[in-house]
Amino acid sequence: MAIISGRKGLGSMKSRADDKRTKAHPALETIKTRVEERVNAAGVSKNEASRRAGLGLSYVNDLLSGKSLNPTRESLAKLGQVLDTDADYFFGTQNTPKTSALPPSNLLAVETPPMATGTIPLFRIGLPDPDGFFPLASERKASWTSPLTASRDVYAITVPDDCMAPRYRMGEVAIVSANTPVVHGGFAVVRQTDDRVAIRQIVAITTDKIIVRCLNGETDADLPRAKVKALERIIGSCELI
Repeated sequence: MAIISGRKGLGSMKSRADDKRTKAHPALETIKTRVEERVNAAGVSKNEASRRAGLGLSYVNDLLSGKSLNPTRESLAKLGQVLDTDADYFFGTQNTPKTSALPPSNLLAVETPPMATGTIPLFRIGLPDPDGFFPLASERKASWTSPLTASRDVYAITVPDDCMAPRYRMGEVAIVSANTPVVHGGFAVVRQTDDRVAIRQIVAITTDKIIVRCLNGETDADLPRAKVKALERIIGSCELI
């Protein structure tokens, strides 16, 4: 009888945990509105805010798209440290977004070394071709200054569509390193022999084809090896700081 009771207890605990994940937080709409407000105010992308908070690249996008329904106070507190606020503001129990300043007696003078910056090429992408590929046109190239060490094999592109959402969304900037090896399951700019490119997840590489994936729709495609000129890895900004 004790064993049966214990199993029922575990089942009940699991059910409550599942309910908590699937039931929307009462303040979800307020949380989403204020998170988006603070991300815009900080001038960073949603992916970058998520990464700096140590929550994974898609945390903010998952929250704003409704994929994440019950964010925890702990996660929002981490995000708040990056966005210059705290969890109470996200939950709607605090009216001002700024975190409360410490009394002057508790502040320590800290010298912050200047952040190194670098300039890399940025390709502004318009509408991709019907097959999802697009050219990196020289007339759409600009200089992009960022807190990165300049490198000859690094460039940036604007994401042209939501094919790779929620990892990369339209209008965000992706940083590409042409000479950094691509990892299994990683993300890359796939460059065809006609020099048109597309952002894809690399599923597998065989002797005669490269299997790539679009995240939005979970569709895979086989690209003949003979038509692929290069795979150029998309990297996180932390890899170049």
